[in-house]
Amino acid sequence: MHESKDNEATATIGLTDPTGVHSLPPQASGEFKGRGNFTWTLQKKPYQIKFPSSTDVLGMGSAKTWVLLANHADATLMRNKLAYDLAEALGLPFSPASRWVDLRVNGTYLGNYLISEKVEVKSNRVEMSDSRGVLVELDNNYGLAEDHWHRSQASSTLFTLKDAKSGVPDLPDPLPADTQAGWDDIQASIDALDHALRSDSPDWDTITSLIDVDSFVKFYFVHELTQNPEIVASSVYFYKDGPSDKLHAGPVWDFDSSLWNYDKSEHLGADTQSEYVKNAALLRAPHRLQPSNAWYHDLVRAPGFVQRANELWKSGVGSIVGDLVAKTAEYETAITESAAANFETWPILGGLNLLNPVEGKRYAPSYGEEVTQLRTKLTERVLLMERAYGDVPTLGYRGHVQNIGWMNPVTSGQIVGTTGRSLRLEAVDLSIIDPMGRGGGIFAKTHIQNIGWSADWGSTAPLGSTGKGLRLEAVRLQLDGDLAASYDISYRAHVSGIGWQSWVSNGASAGTTGQSRAIEALQVRLLTKSGAPPEHVFSASYSAHVQNLGWTPTVEDGATAGTTGQSLRVEALRLSPSSTLYQGGLSWRGHVQNVGWQPWTDAGEIGTQGRALRLEAFEVTLTGELAARFRIEYRAHVQNVGWQPWVSDGQTAGTVGRALRVEAVEFRLVPKT
Repeated sequence: MHESKDNEATATIGLTDPTGVHSLPPQASGEFKGRGNFTWTLQKKPYQIKFPSSTDVLGMGSAKTWVLLANHADATLMRNKLAYDLAEALGLPFSPASRWVDLRVNGTYLGNYLISEKVEVKSNRVEMSDSRGVLVELDNNYGLAEDHWHRSQASSTLFTLKDAKSGVPDLPDPLPADTQAGWDDIQASIDALDHALRSDSPDWDTITSLIDVDSFVKFYFVHELTQNPEIVASSVYFYKDGPSDKLHAGPVWDFDSSLWNYDKSEHLGADTQSEYVKNAALLRAPHRLQPSNAWYHDLVRAPGFVQRANELWKSGVGSIVGDLVAKTAEYETAITESAAANFETWPILGGLNLLNPVEGKRYAPSYGEEVTQLRTKLTERVLLMERAYGDVPTLGYRGHVQNIGWMNPVTSGQIVGTTGRSLRLEAVDLSIIDPMGRGGGIFAKTHIQNIGWSADWGSTAPLGSTGKGLRLEAVRLQLDGDLAASYDISYRAHVSGIGWQSWVSNGASAGTTGQSRAIEALQVRLLTKSGAPPEHVFSASYSAHVQNLGWTPTVEDGATAGTTGQSLRVEALRLSPSSTLYQGGLSWRGHVQNVGWQPWTDAGEIGTQGRALRLEAFEVTLTGELAARFRIEYRAHVQNVGWQPWVSDGQTAGTVGRALRVEAVEFRLVPKT
């Protein structure tokens, strides 16, 4: 049947629950066929099963049709489930329930699968009361292959008719009258929203008359946390329960590409420290043949949407998002044995990414390490979002760009300016929208072509110049008053010939001076100073003593100390782990040229100085309360090897007996869950 995903076969389907929580008949007969688009091209196939009658599978309710997700490109086997469970916890209606199963077909073991509710209009699925209710998919990737599609007027986005209360027959049969009425109505709603969002200044009253705001906000949070690049492209669903209803976002679907399965390219969601969904259309557009839908880019330009997002975050969304880190440990424990059997059948661990070997992450050599990598990234993401949402004022700003003039205003964390077009940013106008009316404001210094730095800290209305053809080369931003006491102002610049620089804050310089380079784009945001709850505030500070250079500047939490590509040895290391709540320290040792392993020590330094001896390996453990609450992870960049995989808690980084120098190191603290 694998010649085509449309081939159907009657098969004996055996489903067993690897968690041991749910019971179900060991096997049943049903129609079995393939499903998916790209995922169908992989070796481990996804399927759809249809039982002769409605069947309750693992306590998820009765239905005939179920989807078996292979998760073959996801070496954690949990990305889809994490997203589905998050959507359900947030109260997004009709979020798909799912369970892991070990699948056998006609007695043959096929691996660990996630059995899930299908996104369809049915009882126990997307339930509608109006006979004109319809479900549509935003599908810029494959929409033209569907029987019924619509290209929106303002953004040229493809929407397809996926299902309806009154049914969707295959062509050439016509749509039932009520389905046609619902399809016509939702197309009109899509076009109206499309036009409203594309305006220079989106009108919030018009937008709220068209959409169910809370569903759009919760849908946003699921995709923002997981940094799902599909948000502008495909598998994005909306529904209306008849013409009198508003447009609802959901159900969520397809998170194979999310949660840092791409870890090299920011346009695919690799950067845990940057806002994604609100910029995804701009980030992905240069890399796609099809249009990138910008609905969320434009929704976030409306302060009313940002305000509602902050309200929902404070009312419970934030705590639910924070709980997701612990779920990774819970899920890992539940399916470790099932995962081991799966990867014996489908040995992808340690190999190249199946989604994209160039831009995707390389799979870790073990299942435990793969989940640890996911948990580390998820922790970073949660900590950023805890600072970015809730009781946080909104920044509003706009940019004046060469050959364009003043562009449309944006809000916190959005990109202002252009990238990839070699156009200079000439001026930026910033303001703060604070419903609480706290005192304080933004002050700035600017470095402008032919002028240099402004002499004094001034207001931000505007920064730079207009009508002079001068490039903005660097900026420094800071807060004052009550705002400065509670928030950091965080910003970064996209510079000609360099690209995006790292985030800086509170008066540091973004951009360049003395290099005749233009800032082309800018992002600015406010983040709470308190950050995450105290039990999560932790850091690892470290530096390296490098041949010919001496001690490098101290860095923190995953940054690189040392050098790469310069053939310089690390001779010694300093490391200081800390937490604002828990006591403890470290014990570590180094393996040094001509010396071997040094004794274990709780001092903050290992290796040697002034002896021209290379550090070849090191091992680190935490002590005290830190050891009970955190895991220390670290890795080495080794001569002729490059970056090794992350190791932790006493494991060896580097090499022994190979006379190879350590050239750079990275450390990070990760909460135990």
